[in-house]
Amino acid sequence: MKFWKTISLVLVLALLSVSAVSAKEEYTVCPSTEENQSVSVKVYSTITQGQTKTYTSNVGTGVQRLEVDLNWGDSSDSLSVAIYTPSGTYVGKFYESADGNIDGRVHLDIVPGQGYVQSGKWKFNIRGESVAGTENYNFNTYSH
Repeated sequence: MKFWKTISLVLVLALLSVSAVSAKEEYTVCPSTEENQSVSVKVYSTITQGQTKTYTSNVGTGVQRLEVDLNWGDSSDSLSVAIYTPSGTYVGKFYESADGNIDGRVHLDIVPGQGYVQSGKWKFNIRGESVAGTENYNFNTYSH
């Protein structure tokens, strides 16, 4: 009996000593250069100052990268997109400049550090950070 307690204690301590890996370490987020892919989500909507809208996209198995494209085309307004994996891990919140351009668009690729993009329902919160009146936008995700 003492042997099993000792083994259990060693296993618990070993598991506790393993550091958790955040989504920021698991995924690289970089500007996308892709255009005109097959659409996973295609949303046309409007947003106002301080408003947040949530969308989900089902990602299948074997996906090597996930492309995210939030486009409102008016750089005088500011929108953001917060991204969460199917397990609920926060990947990050991305603004217009995240893709290196100030053009009313956040266009990114999410690339896993190894293996494939986590399959399941990804969540995206789009927020009107600084919007005068109402801003039209479209939001798409593409699996590659």
